[in-house]
Amino acid sequence: MVGGMSGTVQELLAAHDAQLRGRVPRVSPVGAVIEQDGPVVRTHYGTHGTVDLPDGAVPDVVALIRRQQAVFAEHGEPVEWKLYSHDQERGLGERLREAGFTAGWERAVLVAEIEDLPRPGVSSAGREVREAGAGGSRYDVHDRIRRIAAGTGPHRTSLAELEANAPQWGKLQITPADARALAGRSLWWDTMVFVLESETKVLGAAWYERVDDSEFSSLGGMTGPYPELVAALARRAGLHDRRIVAEADGALQGMLEEAGFQEITRVRTYHWYPPGSVASDRPVQRLIRDPEHDAIWNRFEDRYRFMRRNDIFDGITEPSDSVTWHLAACESPDDPLVTEIQEIVERGLRACAKPGERLYWLDWQHEGARFDPERVGGPGRPRWPGRAYPDADYHVYLTDDLRLGTFGNPREDSLCVFGDELLAEVEEDLTALLGIVLRRGGRNLGNIWEFGPPDA
Repeated sequence: MVGGMSGTVQELLAAHDAQLRGRVPRVSPVGAVIEQDGPVVRTHYGTHGTVDLPDGAVPDVVALIRRQQAVFAEHGEPVEWKLYSHDQERGLGERLREAGFTAGWERAVLVAEIEDLPRPGVSSAGREVREAGAGGSRYDVHDRIRRIAAGTGPHRTSLAELEANAPQWGKLQITPADARALAGRSLWWDTMVFVLESETKVLGAAWYERVDDSEFSSLGGMTGPYPELVAALARRAGLHDRRIVAEADGALQGMLEEAGFQEITRVRTYHWYPPGSVASDRPVQRLIRDPEHDAIWNRFEDRYRFMRRNDIFDGITEPSDSVTWHLAACESPDDPLVTEIQEIVERGLRACAKPGERLYWLDWQHEGARFDPERVGGPGRPRWPGRAYPDADYHVYLTDDLRLGTFGNPREDSLCVFGDELLAEVEEDLTALLGIVLRRGGRNLGNIWEFGPPDA
């Protein structure tokens, strides 16, 4: 099959394999863990996982498959494994079926040079394409679009996955070290949703994401064969990338090929389900500008009278079961003391969480998260979301019933811990680390601040 390809198709196929297969992104999707096992790249999402095996010789395919099954069984995750028709499959498809994998859909893999795609022209009467960002302040992907997207496919990346995965410049998943490594990148624009509308009716949608460290954007999916969406995609992706990759069949494939895409190979999925129950949600779920995010903020503000003003008061009304420390001992967000504070807070929150309870991390006017404290932190697990340290913004850890949590105030440079259960776990350690407390139960103790721990 490879021998019959044109030079252009061969070039596109070579770039696809070199840049898109077997890659480990610099920033993992939110709530996911990426592991490399020899030639295999595994991604664990908590609810499912994927295997990516680039083309190449594998000494013992059967052992490789069994090892992946053992790992995913330990995580309790169903797994998807993609095989490409241009690979020398080494009998891998047959070996997967023998191991209990089930063959799924098959589609064409299509690639286009962005410069060859049409640009937006005059819209048809009453039809208009608009951009709906998948993150940040442009987060206006409404439920109608989500329902249309969920009712079509399968897609290369579903819209739900795109929204759950997309890393942003907030502190949910990206550490200061990550931010330095990604300097100059605007992750805000690394994901985008395009909506085709006729007056007030949504006709269709398409969504894409940039592929880090490559020449490619990835067309995650398109709900139908709409040329207007291809033109909008080409205009936006052309600002940064050279090529677009897509997966399609039927009428959608025909429309993409007519627009300038070329089929470079075909791909088939194989699926395996481990025994036992499967988690219904990811260990970490992004929250931003949605009803749950707004509701938890509103309840926190009402309970603790959170205010943001430039004069008399700025912060919360601290409850009777609270202690507040000054953070002046921390010289910067990278100070080792910040890491120690975080470790103490994480241990305390994990110890106080009820079985199956989800916690929240909130970052004022930025994205937050709902997370399972038993499934984050440590080897093989996603990072604990956010930090207690108020790095220029108000940071809050909170239980859903508001009984305990932390409040980091950047204006005062302080950390308040509230809830008798949590104080019993962390007060002694935080006092030893940070020194004399500022307030107890919201009442100033009259202490003079000293750097470092109190004298013995």
